[in-house]
This record gives sequence, C-alpha cells and structure tokens, in this order.
Amino acid sequence: MADSVIKTLEHGFKSVVLGMLALVLRRGDASRWPVDPATVRSVLILRPDKLGDMIVTVPVMRILKERFPHIRVEVLTSPHNARVIEHDPAVDEIHIYEKDFGSVVALIRALRKRRFDIIYDPICHDSATGLLFSHLINRNALLVASRKLKLGRFYDFCEPYEPDGTDHNVDNGLLLLRVLGIDPAEVDPFRSVVIPKASRKRTAMFIEQLPRDGATVIGLNISAGSPTRVLTDEKYLEAMRLIANEHPASRFVIVCEPKDRARGERIRSLAVASTMMVPDGLGLLDAAAIIGRLDALISPDTSLVHIARLAQVPVLALYANHRRNFEFWKPYRQRHGYILSKSPGNIHDIEPVQIAE
Repeated sequence: MADSVIKTLEHGFKSVVLGMLALVLRRGDASRWPVDPATVRSVLILRPDKLGDMIVTVPVMRILKERFPHIRVEVLTSPHNARVIEHDPAVDEIHIYEKDFGSVVALIRALRKRRFDIIYDPICHDSATGLLFSHLINRNALLVASRKLKLGRFYDFCEPYEPDGTDHNVDNGLLLLRVLGIDPAEVDPFRSVVIPKASRKRTAMFIEQLPRDGATVIGLNISAGSPTRVLTDEKYLEAMRLIANEHPASRFVIVCEPKDRARGERIRSLAVASTMMVPDGLGLLDAAAIIGRLDALISPDTSLVHIARLAQVPVLALYANHRRNFEFWKPYRQRHGYILSKSPGNIHDIEPVQIAE
C-alpha cells in the first residue's frame, strides 16, 4: 500500500512540474532529421524503466555501434537495469539514475557537460521522466522518441502511440535508426544480451549435463514479478505430463528466482518426465546463458521471454488478455507460441491442455 501511495505522489509531482515546464519546453522540429551519421559524435539512450524495456532496447544499441562505430553510445538507466548491458561492448558508458533529488541534479549537471548530439527516449508512453531528462540534459540535441501520445510534440522525431496498434517494443526501439537514414524494417534485429565469460564459466558444467541424445530440452520458467502471472504447481506438473506423453523425448529444465526455489524443487520431484533444476544462486545473465542453449522455453510474460526470443529460442508465453500489452510484449517475430487468458488481469484460467497443445 505504501509503495502505491508513493508512486501516486511521484506521478502527481511529475505531472505538476511537467505542466509548468510545458509552457517553456522547446517544441519539436521535424526538419532536423534525417541527419548524416558522420556528423553524430554521441547518442544518449534513456532507459530508466523496467528490466524488459532494457532487454528489448539491446538490438538498437548493438546495431547502432555496428553501423557507426565512431558514435559513442551511452545509456542512462537504473541500477537494476544496468546489469543487462554492463558487459556489452556496444555501450561506451552507463549513467546510473538514482531516485533522490540530489543525485538527479548531480547527474543532469554531469550529463549537460557532454553535449550529446542525439538524446533518445524509447519509453513507449507519455513519460514525464523521459521528457524532462531529454530537455534538461540538452534541449538543443536532436530529441528522438519512439511512441508518445500527447508529448510527441516536444520531440524532433516521434512516432505516435497507437492505442490499438500492433507494434512490438523491439521494433519501437529500432525507430532511432530512421533519423540516421536507415529503414528499421531492413535490418536484422536479432541481437541478444551479451553473456560475459564469468556467466559462461558458472553455467558450463550445468550446460554440459543437458541431454544430448536427441531429446528436446524445454525450459519451464515458474517465476514472475506478480502472482497474477503465475500458474499453480499442479498446472505446471500436468502440462509437463501431457507434453511428455505426446513427446516422450522431452526433457525439462526448471528456471526460477531464488524465492521460488522450493517450489521448483517440488515440481522437479513430482514430475513424471526427466527434469532438472537450474543451479542455485544464478543471476540474470547466468540464466540467459542457459536459456540460449534450450530448444524451447515455456514462460509467463517476463523478461526471460525477450531474452529467449532475441537469442532465437522458440517460446510459449502466457499472457493476461490485455491486448495492447500483449502486442507490445508478445514473443518477438514468432507467428505462434502464446496463450491469452480470458481475464485481462491474470493468467489463472490458462489450462495445462492449452500449453500441451
């Protein structure tokens, strides 16, 4: 309850500040783009939001550095999200956004001195945070945004947010390329999260134990950020049984957060099919190293869906029936491989037979 009140107050404060600043903020100028990439020295990407948002922005960072190695790619992000890109050679520098006033003021002062040529806000909704950072860091930079509803007028380039659209967040992230004269539809977007050597070393022994006898190795992620995106253990067990009956060569690997370790062990002990647990104590990039070696992944709507898809691992993902959220976060460029519940608020009515089918 306290967190929700704080969040409401935070949004209210930002709205008041934004309302006052809207009177003096620079309006966007579409005549400023496209730009010659040879004249661009630096790009700042704003990604202070959720973990999944950072993961789906990795492709544009990687493609930007591959196409234009002379451009410095810097990212403003939260401590939580920084771990996704801290080993990525495409990122020249990471700037940490801490949510306290003194730190924010110091961060803005430091970033203003860098005089970025382009500031990119890929947050796919009207974000006071993204807009304020863009204008306060360098209002004279080329200000680029992906999808905004009312605030698009304050950016030089902005594709409008479409409430009934079908655009995916990976493709939204690629919109930055348009201002550099590149058609995003013509690039290969599959750039996965960079797995550091330490993660490969920690997971090497487990990966060596994965079946190599022609079996289909299926990951089962039982963890999610909200109870509304979790099925019961009994449903997971029944889905595994049905899959194993239809496909006897199936083997399962249970993926979970540390808090769900006991649940994972229970499912493993009761499963009728051959089932392994990922090693205890793994971090996100360690889990990504394992997921990249699977034949498929079953998961609720979490960041692991996007890690798997950008590594081109087939996914069966489970979603609440919120159509716009689903279009943003469905398994990327995969024609099938998802189940929508009947409820817009949870996945609890999804049945094992649907997963098996």
